Amino acid sequence: MSVKFVTIFLLQLSLFVLTTADYDLMPDLFHLDDYDKCLYYSSQKDPTYCSLIVQLLPENCGNMSEVINRAWNTIQKVSSDNRKYRHDLLRHGVCASTLCSQYNGTIYNCLSNHYETKYRNHALVGKVNYIRCEMQNSNYKSTSTDVVISVLAGLYILFVLSVSVWLQLNKNKSKGDKTKVRTSTTTFSDQKFLAIFSFCDNMNYIFTTEHNNQDYMLFLQAMRFITSFCIISGHVMGFSMMTPVLNPYELEKDIEKTYYLFFPQGKMLVSIFFVISSWLLSVQFFKKLKNDGQIRFRYVLQSIIKRYIRFTSGLTVIILHTSWLNHLFRGPYAEPILGTEYNVCRKKWWTNLLYINNFVISDGACLMHTWYLSVDFQLTVLGLFLLWLTQKQPKYLLLTSGFVIAFQIIFMFVYLAMNNFKFAMIVTAEMTHYFKITFLKEWQATWTSTYSNLAPFAFGLCFGYLYIRYEKHKYAKIYINLWRILTILLILGTPLLSAYFMTTTMYTNRWFNAAYGSIDKILFDLGIALFIFGLSQNLGGIVKMCFEWAPMHSLGQLSFGAYLIHFSILEIDASLRRTPHYFSVFLVVCENVKILAISYMLSVIFTGFVLLPMARLSKMLLTCNEVNNQLKVVSKDKGKLG
Repeated sequence: MSVKFVTIFLLQLSLFVLTTADYDLMPDLFHLDDYDKCLYYSSQKDPTYCSLIVQLLPENCGNMSEVINRAWNTIQKVSSDNRKYRHDLLRHGVCASTLCSQYNGTIYNCLSNHYETKYRNHALVGKVNYIRCEMQNSNYKSTSTDVVISVLAGLYILFVLSVSVWLQLNKNKSKGDKTKVRTSTTTFSDQKFLAIFSFCDNMNYIFTTEHNNQDYMLFLQAMRFITSFCIISGHVMGFSMMTPVLNPYELEKDIEKTYYLFFPQGKMLVSIFFVISSWLLSVQFFKKLKNDGQIRFRYVLQSIIKRYIRFTSGLTVIILHTSWLNHLFRGPYAEPILGTEYNVCRKKWWTNLLYINNFVISDGACLMHTWYLSVDFQLTVLGLFLLWLTQKQPKYLLLTSGFVIAFQIIFMFVYLAMNNFKFAMIVTAEMTHYFKITFLKEWQATWTSTYSNLAPFAFGLCFGYLYIRYEKHKYAKIYINLWRILTILLILGTPLLSAYFMTTTMYTNRWFNAAYGSIDKILFDLGIALFIFGLSQNLGGIVKMCFEWAPMHSLGQLSFGAYLIHFSILEIDASLRRTPHYFSVFLVVCENVKILAISYMLSVIFTGFVLLPMARLSKMLLTCNEVNNQLKVVSKDKGKLG
């Protein structure tokens, strides 16, 4: 028995060594020459650095040895696995001016000849598919648009700083003066208008928790922060795969591990934002309906305008800053990342500001992570009209929401079955390279489409109404236990079940993928809606206490800004890399901590300077307009009585 065991062990060991040797036969997938030495410290006349994609092909040779056969066969075998890189596509950066210093022809011909012969000892031929070269002077020149953007940004920053200092000095002078009469909250004075832009006041709002306001649901801020944290962490992992890796084989083996199967469930995480958004929309609507007795259409328009200003102010800044990234940061990997963002945003910026960029994403996306804003804005408009139409009979809201959820289930089942899409798309290393994922119909259909995110918004509207209806209701213990069981099963069980199914043969079955893919996110969203409803009814116990921890207020306030900013930080960080990086889970965790810290620190400035002032300004303008309309109605009534 022992002899048989030793024989099997030695056989497995020999196979492992053979496999390792096969991997060693493959050319380096990533290679970067010294970028700065080539362009800025070179003795060549016209220093030139070129980024290449080289297609490997077998050389037509009748007498290939067994080792050479193994090399090409290994490349084919590894590349055929869609979870791994395509090892027949080499991504190299070379100092062309040094390599071709003795060559009389063009750089392209020089590099083509070089790669045609470089791997001849492996009976492989390299064909240059893509080449982009740059010299000491940047390929991107500053335009009048860039200058105007810089001037406007500088003037706005100067304005905010001046207003903040002036208001703070006035406050210090007026301290202790009790004779001053406070102006009415509805008075539109110059000082009150300027106070909107006070950075000090905005910082006080961010870092002060409103404990005394019973209507303020602090736990929602914790949910915003936790969701943003998880999404940013997923993007950090994606950029770790996108950028040149020193040990791609370790990354490919890591992707095959079980825990990585939780990353494809990211589509569920984003839907939490939609549940929270529609919940707040519904609660605010029914509270106003309870106070006023009737909601006029003006409220719907005002709410849409308010949401548009809140989203667009921050989004505009993020779009405009892309025009300067190529002027500020250069590197061997800057063009595929920052260059792509620059070119696409110059061409399609208007789709973001009209919030339709999730519909026209197939040929490239400007700020690809902002598809969430477009879906949220579209659903907000739809939700407001639905609330307004059903205000007299709220039961129709529940009925209509049921039809919306049923529509999503049926539509997604048919769509997934027709296209043979998986219920959860595994984001592979090759997909992330050069933002290839944005061109995939499967990703667009299951992540960024409006029709795949109707259910979370419908759940938020329904449970927001139920919260107003059953506010401060006392529940029997059996209902509390049922709530606990359902939320745990739906929120934690659904991703676990999805990860399990991805390891079985059912993951390859067309009809199972269509059936399960049409309900998996809906089950998770139902759990999130139940969780929010339970916490709003004080059913959470110690969980609610954790979610209402005071610092969560500030982190939640900063999460929107951090979400908008973090992608640019990742792009800059990736563009500045000069050499392939070593991949390990520990280093990814460290990178995640770094990106999160920078994102939230910059969000303090971004929120204080842009997001909060614009949100407060829209609120003030709409409030003053509403008050003026009420005063006109009162004056008319007085005139009639007179």
